[in-house]
Amino acid sequence: MDIGKNFISDMCCKLAVVAGAMLMFASCSFLDVEPQDLIEYDKFFKNEEELEMALTGCYRQLASNDLYGDMFQGRMGLTADLGYCTQSTDMNTVAFNTITVSDAKILGYWKRLYVVISRANLLLKNVDKVDMDVTRRGYIKGEALFLRAYAYFLLVNKFRNIPLILDVPPTSDPEYLQVAQSSPETVYRKIVADMKEAGDLVRPISAVEGGGHVTQSAVWGILARVCLSMAGEPLRITEMYAEAETYAKKVIDTGLHRLNPKYDSIFINYSRDIYDPKESIFEIEYWGDNTGLYYTAGRVGRNTGIASSVNSPIGQCIAIIRATDFAYHLYDRDDLRRDWCIGNFTYVNNSDQKNYMAEGSNMWIRYCGKFRREYEVSNSKAGMATAINFPVLRYADVLLMYAEAHLCNPERDRGQDDAALDYFNMVRRRGHGTDVDVPGEFDYEWVSDTEFMNEIRDERARELAYELLRRDDLVRWGMYNDQMRYIHSTVPSSMVWEKYANAYFGNVSARDVVWPIPAYEIGVNKKLVQNTGW
Repeated sequence: MDIGKNFISDMCCKLAVVAGAMLMFASCSFLDVEPQDLIEYDKFFKNEEELEMALTGCYRQLASNDLYGDMFQGRMGLTADLGYCTQSTDMNTVAFNTITVSDAKILGYWKRLYVVISRANLLLKNVDKVDMDVTRRGYIKGEALFLRAYAYFLLVNKFRNIPLILDVPPTSDPEYLQVAQSSPETVYRKIVADMKEAGDLVRPISAVEGGGHVTQSAVWGILARVCLSMAGEPLRITEMYAEAETYAKKVIDTGLHRLNPKYDSIFINYSRDIYDPKESIFEIEYWGDNTGLYYTAGRVGRNTGIASSVNSPIGQCIAIIRATDFAYHLYDRDDLRRDWCIGNFTYVNNSDQKNYMAEGSNMWIRYCGKFRREYEVSNSKAGMATAINFPVLRYADVLLMYAEAHLCNPERDRGQDDAALDYFNMVRRRGHGTDVDVPGEFDYEWVSDTEFMNEIRDERARELAYELLRRDDLVRWGMYNDQMRYIHSTVPSSMVWEKYANAYFGNVSARDVVWPIPAYEIGVNKKLVQNTGW
């Protein structure tokens, strides 16, 4: 039985009930609280089923169109130097790095993540009131703690200065609802504390069928990501490299994970509803096609993918993102990931026939090809929605994070490091189609710490291209502005999409490493202070 998808289907069926009891969370701002709603909260949390419904509501928000369901898929500039937007209707928005304090996508991002936080706060306030199995209560509490912490992580690494709200407001008094920002380090420290607690409560990944639930491996792997972010710009708390190393190693040492032998199979699995928790540790799950009564479909493979029309048997793909020449040339010609991440063909008219491109041609106009509707199992492909899942954390990322954290750990012995090299080379071997456990011709041979760090940066781009991590990586490495300006200097004047590439890369300035606090929120909460430069 497909427990993962049953979880999503059941989740959708329960949301209507949840909405009736949790009206606050549909509000325009995390500060918009109506006192009559608080009465409903007191009536709602009566049993285990209602706790699980509330938890479902937290998961569902991450899958929403403001986040992974749509806007993250090519419409918020998260591909950084690996691809650029060509959707003309998204001009003058964050999709083209035309960032303003009134950008609707950035406001949607802020609001939706505070909805996750609000729902998690309410659940955590009530989780101990229900008479139920103590272990199961711990699972629910741990998942809620993680989801709240993850929402805060997505907020603090974009806005830096944000309100840290850890309880449900007991009143709608305007004075109470004026919440000042906390320092980024304060928010990060709370994220780490909550995730550490969650890791002791949630289940191991062997106890679930897929990556849609938060598990120990998911918590520890994302903790490694959080710690690397703290170690980089702007905080530069370098002792967090050791913490990142520790938590990446905890995932590895479970013995429950292994790289899928075939790179393309990872993403075909996401389209075919096949779970592979050895590789895919945490994913956003989708179900249905947004028709009928119950569904939770997204636009993975519809926004970004290889272009196909609404009448195509492949299913419609508007193909927002085109790859850059820089992205293409990160790969050597033997790297099998290149022609999967960056499509080497176009579909012919409205058919499933493919017209292949010559190697080294059309580098600036190739589509991001990582998520492909060609393999989607949905019975209906005529609409704008897909049931393709999206990876938040894969095992390959954990291996690369370990290599980076170990290399940068100020406490390690200097010189060649076999542990970091071994995990790094496992990812390279898989990318070249060889046995991940057998050293071979594609292994990187250590030269120096500096060179190895550069290789890790490039390998993260090759392995994790278009998985929404590149912008954050460049920011924490202190490279974002310079790298985007460099790519802008390479845009060819004769390229058909020159206008879009020049806009996307040319709009970036030094202030863009941090997003502005939305003007709407500043209007609601007078204690908010705008970020520098905005």
